[in-house]
Amino acid sequence: MEYSMLNRIDSIIYDIRRGISEVAESFESDTKNLVTFLNVADENAYSSVIDSFYLLEDTQLAKHSFCDEDFIKESFGKLYLMFYGVLNSCYMQQQAILVICQKLMIEQNIPEIKNIEVVAYRNDFAAHSSNRGRGKSEHSFILNRLALREGKVKGYTGNLETDCIFRDADIISLISEWDLVLERQLELIATRLLNEEEKHAKSSECSTVVTSL
Repeated sequence: MEYSMLNRIDSIIYDIRRGISEVAESFESDTKNLVTFLNVADENAYSSVIDSFYLLEDTQLAKHSFCDEDFIKESFGKLYLMFYGVLNSCYMQQQAILVICQKLMIEQNIPEIKNIEVVAYRNDFAAHSSNRGRGKSEHSFILNRLALREGKVKGYTGNLETDCIFRDADIISLISEWDLVLERQLELIATRLLNEEEKHAKSSECSTVVTSL
């Protein structure tokens, strides 16, 4: 996986949080003014946005760590921890970005974010492996343990009424595909907040001029 992409995402998240912090300082930490600045519904929505950015930062650490590991040398126990951890980190990032977009009323690219493949693999093998689907369509997946040494998520379900499903993907490729989507959405969010910041700066300048008259 290209670290440049991970690092770019880190940088965008940092810049967004720094921008919000700078505006917060100008408001002297008045949350009501920050609610207006972000154009969110209320203080709860503001807190959800900020908490989601913290979550994005934390889960980036998990992805960095996963990409640094030598899968061949690790025990299967460690491999399972890494595997479950990084797939759930991607899921948590998906949920965080959806929350941010919902609170900021950003509708672009939402279907693509909701249908990202890494989360489908997470649901099959790292969340609902024993009870995928509902009713008569309920089925289970079994993971190929040896494939973890190759950095792959690989397995199948044999108890689905309609067919036997085989799944096989390179984990880092799944993460990279998600990161392309995540980076694009973060850039969209950053542009939105930058526009709000420019409006705030102009408003502050006008207030200063009026006060000095």
